[in-house]
Order: sequence, then structure tokens, then C-alpha cells
Amino acid sequence: MGAFDALTANRKLSRDVGWTLGSFVVLTISGLAINVIVAVVRGAEDLGVFNLSYAVYIVASQLAALGIHYSVMRSAARLQSDAAERAAMLRCAALLAAALGITVALLVVAGRPVFEFAFGSRQSADAVAAAGVGLTLFPLNKVLIGHINGLRHMRMFATLQATRYVLVAAWVCLIAFSDRSFVVASYAFIVAESLTTAAALLYLWQLGELRGPDWGRRWVKRHFDFGLRSLPSGALLEFNSRVDVLLIGVLLSEREVGIYSFASMLYDGIYHVIAMLRVNITPMLVAAHHDGDWAECQRLLGVSQRFVMPGVAVLSLVTVAGYLVAVEFFVGGKGFEEGLVPLLVLLGGITLASPLLPFDNLMLAAGFPILQSLQNLVLVSASILVGTTLVPVLGIVGAALGVASGTLCAMAALTAFGRRHAGWDMLRNSRIGSGHA
Repeated sequence: MGAFDALTANRKLSRDVGWTLGSFVVLTISGLAINVIVAVVRGAEDLGVFNLSYAVYIVASQLAALGIHYSVMRSAARLQSDAAERAAMLRCAALLAAALGITVALLVVAGRPVFEFAFGSRQSADAVAAAGVGLTLFPLNKVLIGHINGLRHMRMFATLQATRYVLVAAWVCLIAFSDRSFVVASYAFIVAESLTTAAALLYLWQLGELRGPDWGRRWVKRHFDFGLRSLPSGALLEFNSRVDVLLIGVLLSEREVGIYSFASMLYDGIYHVIAMLRVNITPMLVAAHHDGDWAECQRLLGVSQRFVMPGVAVLSLVTVAGYLVAVEFFVGGKGFEEGLVPLLVLLGGITLASPLLPFDNLMLAAGFPILQSLQNLVLVSASILVGTTLVPVLGIVGAALGVASGTLCAMAALTAFGRRHAGWDMLRNSRIGSGHA
């Protein structure tokens, strides 16, 4: 790569990171708005009801998407020079996603009695069923946005992501201030998915990515093959992001879910800043594997090792200060001070893992979705094992310890797999031969 090309690539990456960071800032603000407003206006129990429905929505959404969006993202990145084939690939994926979304949405709505039994709450079960309606469009939305990510149109990617967050927050806050049952807040997902999907379809149609007579039937097997191999990875990762909430919902009560969720929203904000880096780096890992040129990825890992952990540590300190202010001046007397210790545990875990977290999709990008799934299985297994052991003893602190333990175990697996299958010693940031990639 020449000096001019390297400069251009660096500028594009900087712009892409800037736009994606903006979308995650919106996500953080939206999450804060939901949790603070609901906590102040409604209280911990209603906040717990919404977050339980959101947790089930996140987990079910991965089954609905069936990993096809991973196939689309990877294929779009690899087909940059073949517009016709890329468009056929996308059209096929969109049809599959629409059918899957409708199917899983019906299953979730019909499974309302199961959720009532699991959570011991009719209101939580009703909220889960309401959220399930949004699953009709979620897989299609993931496919369309994944395609945009694969094309590295990060400005539009960020705009669509931000739009979803704002719409969810606006709907939930509107219901919080009304006299409606808070179950209605969970319809936020169908509102957000509908408008975001329409915008993504319009954008891709204007680009010509959806036009043409070829519906890409040959891509059905490819999408299902890569998607099914990738599914455990994505499903496990998303399940882990909500396993703590689900464990608290099953083992404790909606009140504890609300208190824990109020604390963990701040942790989620920092995690999503790191995830912003991962979104931009993953297509580059795909290209590095395809071209056999890892120099840029090594450079980025070097930057991450030097700057990400100190940055996350500073953000964590600011986060704790913000939490103390919120508890003192906005939601005092409602029990939310009980969330401080779990928050400290969560922030400690993510700070230690932060240099490697932007690269945790390495195995997926290098064409090893089964290993990516195994890495995420380590993540979830550790989280569940520690969580189920400690939640009955330590309450919501036990759930936080489960999440932190899982994250650190997953990073240990990433370093082992990276060395063995990509020929990349990530701890020393050095190549050790061609590996098996």
C-alpha cells in the first residue's frame, strides 16, 4: 500500500469511526433516557418489566436472524467489485429474513404462557409478547444494515442504528409519562423496526443494491450454511448480553431486574463504545484474511493495546461518578443505590478485557464461524455457571460477577484461537507464520 493510499484509508477509517461513535453516543443517551425516565416516573418494577421483555427480544432476535446477516456482511465485503452478484445475494437474504422474522414472532407471541411461568409475572409475559411483534421485521433490518456495513457505508450505517435507538427511547418515554399500562412500552420495537427498515430499503434501492431480475436462489444454501455456522456465535453473544437480566428475572424479582438494569445501562454504554470499534474493524479483518495482509490490523491492535484500556478506565470513573449523582438527585429512595457494587464489578471486567474486545470477531472474519461460536460458548458458559452459583447467594452482585468472568474467559479463548488458526499472537501482536487461515 502506497503512502497516499494509506493516508486515504486512515482518513476513511477515522471518518467511519467518527460516524459509528456518533451512533453509539445516541445509543448511550437513549439508554440513559429510558432508564432514568422510567426509574423516576414509574419505578424499579416497571423498569424491570421492560428490561425483561427487551432481554427476551434480544435473544429471540438472534434465532430469527439465523446468522444470515453475518453471511450478508461478509459477502458484501468480498463482492465489492461484482455489483450484480452482490445485489442477487442481498435480495435472496432479504426474502429469507422476512420469512424467518414472521415465523419467530409468531412463536414468541404464542409462547406467552411459558414466559409467565418462568418469570412468575403476567405483566412481564404480556410485555414479552408485545415485544415479540417487533421480531417480524428485525431479521430483515439486520440483513439490510449488515449489507450496508459490509459496503463500509458507515455514515448510513450509523444513521440507521441511531434512528432505531431514538425511536425506541421516544416510544418508551412517551408511555412512561402516560397512564397506560407499561406493557405498551414494549411495542417500541415494532415501531422502531418498521421505520428503520423502510429507510434502509429506500437507501439500498437508490444504490441499486436491490434491483434486478435475479433473486439469487443459488445463495439460499450459502446463506443458510454460513448463517447456521455463525448462528451459535451471534446467538450466544447476544444471549450473554442479557443472561444476567434473565437470571435475575427467574431467580429474583422484577424489582431487582430494574435496579440491576439501571446500573448495567452505564456499563452497556461503555461496551458499545468498544463495539463501535469492532464494527469498523471486522470488515478489515475479513479483507486481511482474504488478502493475507495483516499489517493494518496489527497496527490497530497496537493502538488498542496502548490506548483503549486507559480510555475505558477513565470512562469507568466518570460512569461511577454519574451513577452516584443520578442515585442522589434523581432516583433517591427507590433502592437504586443497591446497583453500585454490581456496576463496579462490571466496569472492572470490561476494563481488563478492553484491549482485545474490538477484535473479538476475528474467527468469524477469518472464516471460522464454528470457532467463533466456541469462543462465545466459553463466554456464556462462564457467565451462567458463575451467575447461577452466586445470584442466590450475592443477589445482583452475583450476576455482575458472572458477566465479568465470562468476558475474561472469552478473551483468553480469543488469544488461543488467534494464535492457532490465524497465526496471530495477539498478546505480543506478532505474526507467527501463515497459521491455518
